[in-house]
Amino acid sequence: MSKQWLQISVIWAGVLLAGTAALFSYADDRLYTAFAAIAGAAIALVSLEHLLSKRAKDTVRQQIYVSTGTVLILGLMTLIALVR
Repeated sequence: MSKQWLQISVIWAGVLLAGTAALFSYADDRLYTAFAAIAGAAIALVSLEHLLSKRAKDTVRQQIYVSTGTVLILGLMTLIALVR
């Protein structure tokens, strides 16, 4: 696994953990506000990592992978929240 995929996987794991914590901690509109904050933080982490490392290579690709995975994870959690 390349370093790029390791970083993406760690961010996805963080989204999963934070989303699960929000799912069991909040209800109603606060839950969806928390999901939006988690999604924003995931994108910000990728941008911040590239800013601090001063590397521009694959920045957009990593942002797309992270945002796509984040939307999928939080989308599934939204379905779970609507069902329960």
